[in-house]
Amino acid sequence: MKRRLKDATAWVGVIAARQQTPKAIADEAMAKLYSAYADLKGGTTDDDMFDRVAAAINVGLIRAEQIDAVCVAPMLEARDALIRCDAIRGKHGRYGFDEPGLQAMAAGLEVYEEMLRKSTPLQMRQAMTASIARMRQQIAGTLQ
Repeated sequence: MKRRLKDATAWVGVIAARQQTPKAIADEAMAKLYSAYADLKGGTTDDDMFDRVAAAINVGLIRAEQIDAVCVAPMLEARDALIRCDAIRGKHGRYGFDEPGLQAMAAGLEVYEEMLRKSTPLQMRQAMTASIARMRQQIAGTLQ
């Protein structure tokens, strides 16, 4: 009987996925997120910047639902601000925010950052997977 060699260091990844997100990784992710948000505020036409922020807010909403209802409201308001931001792009050709949207995004990004820093990589990955599944359901028209 032939035995397969197991990855002798697999346990490292398992443990790491269940610890808080390392500071350097969270710092880098938030720097990219805040940069993309600044680009949106500045009127960029780059859809990738919008997608980066929208993906984070969508994942943050799922993670907020897993944590506490108190975290959900700012994420919903940030999501709504992004919907209006996208409408501004459609109307004027550039992304932008209204004043309530700026306030909602600031609060939503603050909550997202706190969740990212206090969550494990596994929890954030699970929230991302759930966010993708929710988007697929919305596209298919099966989510109400």
